[in-house]
Amino acid sequence: RGGGYYIDVGCSQLIIDGKIKIKQGQEIEEVKPNGLLFKDGEMLEADEIIFATGYENMRGTARKIFGDELAERVKFVGILEAYTAQDVWGFDQEGELRTMWRRTGHPGFWFFGGNLALCRYYSRMLALQIKAMEEGIMKFEDR
Repeated sequence: RGGGYYIDVGCSQLIIDGKIKIKQGQEIEEVKPNGLLFKDGEMLEADEIIFATGYENMRGTARKIFGDELAERVKFVGILEAYTAQDVWGFDQEGELRTMWRRTGHPGFWFFGGNLALCRYYSRMLALQIKAMEEGIMKFEDR
């Protein structure tokens, strides 16, 4: 297993202040348009949902949380269909990262992972892609 570190740039205080909600140890019953419904009946309203799922295969984790339909829509941009059973990490035929920080095959669903240095760099690339789609400069289907 990997290890890591955490550099607090204000997030810890937001958690302490209750502005960022965290829930663990309870299974999710359903992802709703406005948040999460847990098996214990609690509804947690949210504008954004981030799953900190650990070190498992991200596609497999997405399958467990969202089901087969979403997981099967996750395609690897630039990869032959035979490779769709693989995880989101790795390289495509053009030597680019497959499915990490780029379109996944399911609109509005993105994989984001790695260490702090990778996340800091690629978060900008992902933000530019999302902004381009929101502004109509790029379509989800575009390569």
